[in-house]
Amino acid sequence: MAAEKTVDVKSLKDDSPIIFYTFEYLSDSSRFRTLLEERFRSTGHTRRIEFRYWDCYHEIPDTDGDIYVYDACTMSALVDKGIIRVLPEIIDTSRVFEWILDRSRIRGKIYGFPFMTCTNVLICRKKDYTPVNNIFEIEGGLSAPLKSMIGYYSVLAFCNYQDSGEGSIDVVKRIFKAIGGREAFEDSKLDAEKVIDRFRSGKCRYLLGFTENLRFLDREEYVVQLANLSDSPVNEMPLFMTDFISMGYSTSGEKLLDCLDIMEIVTDSSFVRDLCSSENGLEYMLPADKTLYPVLAELDPVYEQLYDLVSDENNGIFRYGSNFYEEFDLRKEYLLDVIQSMEDDY
Repeated sequence: MAAEKTVDVKSLKDDSPIIFYTFEYLSDSSRFRTLLEERFRSTGHTRRIEFRYWDCYHEIPDTDGDIYVYDACTMSALVDKGIIRVLPEIIDTSRVFEWILDRSRIRGKIYGFPFMTCTNVLICRKKDYTPVNNIFEIEGGLSAPLKSMIGYYSVLAFCNYQDSGEGSIDVVKRIFKAIGGREAFEDSKLDAEKVIDRFRSGKCRYLLGFTENLRFLDREEYVVQLANLSDSPVNEMPLFMTDFISMGYSTSGEKLLDCLDIMEIVTDSSFVRDLCSSENGLEYMLPADKTLYPVLAELDPVYEQLYDLVSDENNGIFRYGSNFYEEFDLRKEYLLDVIQSMEDDY
């Protein structure tokens, strides 16, 4: 009788690819993937990375992922649904703004490492700037991606007001009126060039958007300030939308170590610096790494203003509850109905 063959399972090499769920809302997501692949290979790694596009704002991802990159507004939902896991505190986060680290924990535990942040800002040419405390004080017109951002504007307004919610509806109506009403509203999307062109051409004094919009503007001096979506003189709760990288539950063995190496790459200062600047110029993103602002300010002094915005320890992270996927789009649909019911001459 032939001897039975035995297999040492532990000796089998796992060469399965890293399933990497990434979203497309970085200013140049293809460059992110290219830079990451290059760094991963340069450190001697041979494991294949399988990137999968994931719209974190509207889709619950499959649970087969090894790595997830997403906006923190969905973090609680991803934890609640068992998609991302608690991480060991082995990655150096000493360069990250303390407020980001403090306000990204869930029940005191780390589920992701931050590498980029952003916030809604008002942009105005310095020569045209008149100080404004909030969205209701704006004169001279406004351009904003209201149709895409309507749900977020209402939640941010709710936090800025810290009231029962009526003020957030007033903010949406105010922005609707300021951008020019119904006709402008139909073109007020994040990917619509008309939003940028309306400001760039001088048709309005202010642009409500993100700092990344600066890369589409002419090289002039701009004033950039946090948007206060209330009628209060001070934004008592400035919130930032922050990008995190996390690990899925199914990852183990050698692949887990490879994934930790990827996390170290993505949060490394040199990687984030290269992500923020390229041969085509600055991307005007906001690193979670506070040490990069002096470096970027050498390329454009506007980063001195941006550092002042991000370094405020009163800042918070825009995080929705665990019911994000069940509730948030319903909120948007309700607000769209509010807009549709408004009189054309509002």
